[in-house]
Amino acid sequence: MNLDRINRYFTRFASFQIRRRWFFIAGLAALTIIGLAGLRRMTTSDNMDEWFNEFDTIQVNTDRFEELFGNEDQVLVLVQAEDVFDPEVLAMIRDLGAELLEKVPYARELRSLTDMSIVFGSEEGIELRSPFEDGIPPAGPELEEKRAYILSRSSLVNMLVSEDCRETWLVLSLYNYENKNDSAEMYSVGRAAQEIITDPKWQSPKFTLKPSGLAYTEWEENQVVMRETGRRIIGGFIVAFLCLIIFTRSFRGIIIPVLTIIGGVGSVFGYMAHLGIPADSNLMTLPILLAMALSIGYAIHLVNSFKLHFRRLGKRREALISAVGETGWPILFTAITTIGGLLSFLFAGIGALRWVGITSALTVFAVYLYVVLLVPVFFSFGKDLQVPAAAENGSTAVDRGFYHFGELLIKKRVPVIIGAFVIIAAFIPGIFGMTVNMDYFSFMGKKVPYIARLAEILDTKIGSLYTYTVMISFGEADRFKDPAEMRNLDALAQDLGALDSTKISGSRPRVSSVTEIVKEMHRTLNGDDPAYYSIPGDPDLLAQILFLYEISGGGDLFNRISEDFSTAVLTVELTGYDGNRIAKTVKDAEAAARSRFPGGNAVVVGMIASFVEMNNKVVYGELKSFGGSFLIIFILLALVFGSLRIALIGMIPNIAPVLIIGGIMGYAKIPLDMLTMTIMPMLLGIAVDDTIHFITHTRLELERSGSYRRGLLNCFGKIGKTLGTTTVILCAMFFVYALSPIAMLFHVGVLAITGMASALLADYTLTPLLMFILKPLGKEKTP
Repeated sequence: MNLDRINRYFTRFASFQIRRRWFFIAGLAALTIIGLAGLRRMTTSDNMDEWFNEFDTIQVNTDRFEELFGNEDQVLVLVQAEDVFDPEVLAMIRDLGAELLEKVPYARELRSLTDMSIVFGSEEGIELRSPFEDGIPPAGPELEEKRAYILSRSSLVNMLVSEDCRETWLVLSLYNYENKNDSAEMYSVGRAAQEIITDPKWQSPKFTLKPSGLAYTEWEENQVVMRETGRRIIGGFIVAFLCLIIFTRSFRGIIIPVLTIIGGVGSVFGYMAHLGIPADSNLMTLPILLAMALSIGYAIHLVNSFKLHFRRLGKRREALISAVGETGWPILFTAITTIGGLLSFLFAGIGALRWVGITSALTVFAVYLYVVLLVPVFFSFGKDLQVPAAAENGSTAVDRGFYHFGELLIKKRVPVIIGAFVIIAAFIPGIFGMTVNMDYFSFMGKKVPYIARLAEILDTKIGSLYTYTVMISFGEADRFKDPAEMRNLDALAQDLGALDSTKISGSRPRVSSVTEIVKEMHRTLNGDDPAYYSIPGDPDLLAQILFLYEISGGGDLFNRISEDFSTAVLTVELTGYDGNRIAKTVKDAEAAARSRFPGGNAVVVGMIASFVEMNNKVVYGELKSFGGSFLIIFILLALVFGSLRIALIGMIPNIAPVLIIGGIMGYAKIPLDMLTMTIMPMLLGIAVDDTIHFITHTRLELERSGSYRRGLLNCFGKIGKTLGTTTVILCAMFFVYALSPIAMLFHVGVLAITGMASALLADYTLTPLLMFILKPLGKEKTP
């Protein structure tokens, strides 16, 4: 590859560009206006289903569950009081429940102390009715009688209400959403519920309300993420503006990158909105901040080169043409490798990461175009410079300082290389301690108020956050009218209750199934004798119990068993979430179900099953995206430089920061999640930029001087400052993440800053020394 020949192509384009500058300004302005107009139609999405396709087993099973049993999302309110049977507290539960049922979209049914059906014995046999259907009595014998009866029901104590009567749940079940892929429908539920529950009229010293449930918390998460997104973007823009003031110190050097950020990033999101593509609310800051940082970096490379030539030549147009000729190819190639690294997210097989990969690649391409088109055009306006004699070569004191740093580096090359590899080796053991965790607490963090509230709920006697559902299906109707199968279901409930991750309230494992209804009915039909709290062995009696419960208005029955009695579900509440532990729990639960029902189809569905599958996708997605990024960049380096040897040398300094941040994640117990898993592939794509600049400029200087030593020192003197400047800007942009209370954003900020700083150090040390020692660019020329 002859760099002088390539550079001549860029000089010719720069000359044409400057001559036709008004054409470029008009064309870019038209494209920008059309793109920005689309922002009015921009929408966001945060749908967990995007992690799965319609053929994934977990998605197939979830669709089947929703077809039979409806929407698994709920709005829950944990009520805490000195006594939840206090008439004032009961009245609040009744009135709050009624308002939720009336005003919350998709509200289907309510279950609470005041809105539930309990089996009572009567002269005719049994009846289902609410203990408070005739109203809430004042404190006294009648209320105590109702309390005693409710607390005598095994299916309610430490499930709906705690045995000490200090906690109880209000549960709002929902109909299926019209379009389950539209997160706006779930948000409408959470928004309406939040407006009701947080109304000051429900505040009282007698009770405390703590809302939860996926429909509610997803809306809260959306609010937090969107607020943080706005703050990070505004913070990033402020940081970008300050960096431009510090490092360019010229009006044009500031305004052009600002226009690039607004035009490039805004146009990409605008054109996506024109095409009806929603932005991912959790990940949208990543392509925006990345594009901001890279646009400034590209601009500074070009502007600094222009300033150097302008100080030397004094002629504005000639300086611009020389600057584009010298930096055009390295900037283009770094943009290509960064885009290639970002497109590696397509290999992950996760919808959200495909979006961030494509969007980030498009924004990087857009800001690259804006920079290479706007900088030469706008800097072409103005007067020429009277060249001072002291600035004839265009270098500054900082440039000369980097030149001397290069001299010292070459002199101390052996201890520097040994020290670098020792430091890198020290981080490698930490990589094996990396974990994956996709729960609220790990990737949001308890500094977020609603997460702190959920943690408080999890610590209560009957509070829970995480559940999974075991679904057992047979191909024939009425299978669960067989007492043997119903007893197997009851035995399975005990098996699941014995798993160490199942929450225990008092002495009661929090496992619910249709067997509780059957046992309560059997007990009631036998004079409420606790000895009959069991599954009857007579098939006719079991069928009669199920029929009586159904015709008595027991709507809860078909929340636990299908209408044709071929499929039953058990819901298990958990003590907490740990990625590795929960994966084992789900595996054990499926094994227990298949052991009890060898002829049926037993699967685990629900939030936890989805999280377990997401954990697997994160692991394999990280491997595939990082492997794809490495392969793409390696191939590009080999093709462009025409040498596998140069490609390998170029990859070594860029693997180093990846190993370092992997070690930090393992040592510091920072988990892989949907955002931190983007760091390694993205870092590889960004870090290689400095390597490309260094190798390209070293090759150019080698062609001119014939000496590796002279070529490396000239390279340090010309671009050492610029490489440091662009890395400082990148780190400053990601520092806005480190200020976020959201744990995953904080982790991304810290890891990105650490990775980019270590990548710069590797390019200041390993890259030049490996080139000096191995001489991959060919033999030196004898003078």
